[in-house]
Amino acid sequence: MVLDLGALDAKELVLVAVAIAGLVPVLTQRTDGSRLFTVGYVLLCFGAVATNAEHLLLGEVLGLLEHVVGIGAAGVVFLVAARSRRRRIVDGEEIGSNDLDSDAVDGGQPPIDAVGADGGEAA
Repeated sequence: MVLDLGALDAKELVLVAVAIAGLVPVLTQRTDGSRLFTVGYVLLCFGAVATNAEHLLLGEVLGLLEHVVGIGAAGVVFLVAARSRRRRIVDGEEIGSNDLDSDAVDGGQPPIDAVGADGGEAA
């Protein structure tokens, strides 16, 4: 069997390179709360690899896997992850961990409008 590397599209090869490079921070900075987002990203990477591999071998099978697993399943996993994250935030389980209104972001300082010109509390 001869592989025709000329059938590969340059844009799709760049997509794989960017997806694989993006795996490094996704895998090294994952947390328990981001587990589903990590799974979704890995599924998207699988789809990027499958879209290139389908030009070389098992075209119809890998094309189906690309769309069903790489895109479809990733979308479902991202939906579940987003709903789960929203539920945890609404229930107050993650207050202060990553939210922008957290005291951890501004070092525990009061909001600017609550501080007077002399540095004291505004009335």
